[in-house]
Amino acid sequence: MPLVSVVIPTKGRPELLTRAVNSVLAQTMADLEIIVVVDGDDPATVEQLGLVTDSRLRFLVNAVSRGSGAARNQGGADAKGQWIGFLDDDDEWLPTKLERQLALGEGATDRIILTCRSTYETPHGVSVRPRTPYANTMPFDEWLFDRRQLFGGESFIQTSSLLMPTALFREYGFPDHGQHEDWEMVIIALKYRKIALVTAPEILVRHYAEAARPSLTQGSRIAGSLRWLDRLQTSLSPKAYSGFCLTVVAQQAARHGQWRDFFRLLRRAFRNGQPTIVQFMVFLMVWFVPEWLHNALRRLRPRGTHPRPINPPQIFGRVRP
Repeated sequence: MPLVSVVIPTKGRPELLTRAVNSVLAQTMADLEIIVVVDGDDPATVEQLGLVTDSRLRFLVNAVSRGSGAARNQGGADAKGQWIGFLDDDDEWLPTKLERQLALGEGATDRIILTCRSTYETPHGVSVRPRTPYANTMPFDEWLFDRRQLFGGESFIQTSSLLMPTALFREYGFPDHGQHEDWEMVIIALKYRKIALVTAPEILVRHYAEAARPSLTQGSRIAGSLRWLDRLQTSLSPKAYSGFCLTVVAQQAARHGQWRDFFRLLRRAFRNGQPTIVQFMVFLMVWFVPEWLHNALRRLRPRGTHPRPINPPQIFGRVRP
């Protein structure tokens, strides 16, 4: 049995999947298996997976698309490892990702979720997130959503960084609502299940964001984000609630030019939340600062350091002899 099972849901992105799988096969901790869940009819991806000669990789194909959360849960149900990690098909791991996280979890309780820092790479530049790892000294939802600086990055968590005991994951798994599933899983785990979140200080993931491409997670749908917020309202503090309205959802609305949502989000934030001055200033910046100026200002914020580009062995694309 492998020590770690790695689950990658995918659909319609064989080139990006190639990069993700290569980064797992290049891990310094080699006692692993990869379970790719092809979420729906996708002959090109199945053909690409058929080129893999490494026996550590296997794949499942869904007859119809079920969404990213359901696909991850399906892979988790099939996992044989003691630990389970998740990787989005458009992200990649640095070679020591599993080695460093497993060392961090050695001897720890089985009620633990491990995460790490990531490079956050967009067409406008690269930053390091989170700048300040979560220290379990404040409510996680407030750490995640209550912006304390004008520019983001101080707090951050994302699926590709997560590693946890497989038995723990199977207790509840990912929700399958289609949006913000990683946030919800960690919020519920820390708030109600007495689970600790431990962050490796190293940068171990490269997360690619803000690119215009299809995704299993429809994170840009405003109505879905608001439904998610309504469903999680009792699990969020007032400051976390207003922070989510005035930053996360506001960015989605402004990106799509939906000005009618400007006052709707303000009303929600003040009616159900506890807006701070910083949250309100971020909200105004989202709507009224031109994108070119916002991107220029983002480049001035603290970035930290980030690793050199990695070039893992190109194992995935080899043709069987």
